[in-house]
Amino acid sequence: MSATSLYRLSGLAFLVALPLQVIGLLIHPPGEEIRHVLESTYSLAHIIVVGAWLLILLGLPGLYVYQASRAGKLGLICFAFLMIAAAYHFYLVLYEAFVTPILAKDVATQRLVGPGGDLAHGAEVVAMLFMPSIIAIPLFGVASLRAGVFPRLSAWLQIVSVPIWLACALLFSLLPGRIEDALLAPVNFGPITVFYTILTLGYAHGGYVLWNAVGAERDVPVRLTTSQGVS
Repeated sequence: MSATSLYRLSGLAFLVALPLQVIGLLIHPPGEEIRHVLESTYSLAHIIVVGAWLLILLGLPGLYVYQASRAGKLGLICFAFLMIAAAYHFYLVLYEAFVTPILAKDVATQRLVGPGGDLAHGAEVVAMLFMPSIIAIPLFGVASLRAGVFPRLSAWLQIVSVPIWLACALLFSLLPGRIEDALLAPVNFGPITVFYTILTLGYAHGGYVLWNAVGAERDVPVRLTTSQGVS
């Protein structure tokens, strides 16, 4: 496969992932309690988001390769952790799309997937990847910002997605229940929706650059030469 084909396919993957992510998150029920899991839109929402994360997984290699010559060791390390992070989120939504609803329908296993349940977010050993996966996302954005290949907005959206998500989560924890319910219904505007949307928007912005990477095979040596300090 030529470099141009890789970049264009990666860009297309990110551009398609954005609307899938938004649609899936907006039709998601306003919570993860058993009554929400049993709603008809719960599985559908997660299946759509599964598609989004699969496309993100497929698009990330092109996003890295396009800036690899200038991203340095930091970019390589962050990319490796970011692939693990994306794989974890793919696993998580896949689990919630198919396994969680099955367990929620059985009275004997409902407590396992309810809030705070042992299997609420998949196997415990896999859930340990949550924190490293969260850290990898803004770090890759920092590496992209340093590389200076993609528009700065694309990198900054990746960087701020996690702090904004944490700020929203803190804000929601302080809101009275009736106000929180009003924000989460009839469509889900919760912290995780904000986080995933900002992050995917950042990838889509970079994906637009990749989609328009005509003649990229000729540009790669130029970027490499420039990064080595040769005019």
